Amino acid sequence: MYTCINCGIEVEELYRKYSPSVLKVLKCSNCGDLADKYIEYDPVIVLVDLVLLEKPAYRHLLYNSNFQSYWKLMVVLLLGESFRAWSLFKNYKISQDLDNDENYIQSNKFDSERSFYILLAHTALSLSAFVLVVITSTEIRWVIMGLRPHKYKISDLFHALIIGGCAKLLGLLGVIWQYVAPELFYILIHGYTMLCLLTTYSVICESGRTGSLIGLSSGLVAYNYVSSLISWFPLIITNTTVTDNVT
Repeated sequence: MYTCINCGIEVEELYRKYSPSVLKVLKCSNCGDLADKYIEYDPVIVLVDLVLLEKPAYRHLLYNSNFQSYWKLMVVLLLGESFRAWSLFKNYKISQDLDNDENYIQSNKFDSERSFYILLAHTALSLSAFVLVVITSTEIRWVIMGLRPHKYKISDLFHALIIGGCAKLLGLLGVIWQYVAPELFYILIHGYTMLCLLTTYSVICESGRTGSLIGLSSGLVAYNYVSSLISWFPLIITNTTVTDNVT
């Protein structure tokens, strides 16, 4: 079964193929619009509509496309977010007195690489907590309210959270271009990521922005809690290394 990108109802087919070069996109019996206009569109146009937070584009990607490389996106997201955090952590000045310490500079090459792997594990734990709590709270929501959508699947929600979370990759632009006000830039990135997550969540769970915000809020709390709980690990290792070098 496929999904109409306009109203979200399930349809048996999206198009009929009359010849190798001729196909006709069918209309949805519920809303009367084309069931999936993106079948005839270039992928670049689909990508533009995804950036513009168009729900039909997300329905096409999540339900009607042949895209299956969600695990690759997940790996890219983990590496990208970890590298962004690592680049900020790497440029952090532990002590002004150690700027010209040759021994510290030599040993810091290994310690800096080790910090990246720690931050990678840190990011994986934080994002895992976010996804697990969102899925769990959504399941509890269906049990309590009894409004579980007919076509809802946990795997679809997992894919939607990956797609929405990929907006955080825009943070890599700040690493490349070295913005004067990185704090403001990352606030904008987090805001846009939240809008993407709200859109993808509402597509899968068929809820409005308010219901989607409620469904995501518990995951955001879990993400911030795990992030703050283990964010001091790299600092302890770095401070220990600095103390050893000074000694």
